[in-house]
Amino acid sequence: MEETREGKRQRTRLAVSSVVLSPDLVTLILTDNIGPITFAAASLVCKVWLSVCRSDAAVLRGVALYQGGLTKHVFTKLFAVTYREAEALPHTTHKRHGGGTYFLYREAAVNAVLARGVGEWRRRLRLRSENECIIRRSPQHQQFPACRRALQKEEHLHKQASQRSAWMRIRAQ
Repeated sequence: MEETREGKRQRTRLAVSSVVLSPDLVTLILTDNIGPITFAAASLVCKVWLSVCRSDAAVLRGVALYQGGLTKHVFTKLFAVTYREAEALPHTTHKRHGGGTYFLYREAAVNAVLARGVGEWRRRLRLRSENECIIRRSPQHQQFPACRRALQKEEHLHKQASQRSAWMRIRAQ
């Protein structure tokens, strides 16, 4: 007896959900494969992905070191630390092409923040979300909008990939 189209779809959905909803596989997928913007989007997929994003230090470390380092602005957003706390961590200072400087935080700074534990990171995230006055843009960030280029580029590439996959789905139908 031939399986109906709906039966095949149900079987496919069940197989996909068993893979996508497995915390171990989600951790494997996300570790060292995504940047900060994709990390934020991945935490919105479902509760399992959110729990992996909020509880796995390896995933968080992979996000932070995905591009080799983070600027001060992205570092403070990802780890929910203040600018003063970030300045106390190990970093390198680089000159901008248009003038000015920027701080780059690499593995030593990420290890220092993660040494406090994921629980402490989640506490800082909760504190930041409850107190909007903590989240402020630095005057340097407003003065140099070019520092957002890396994030905008990642977002642009992500949009292009999702548009391509949408077109492929439309063509397949």
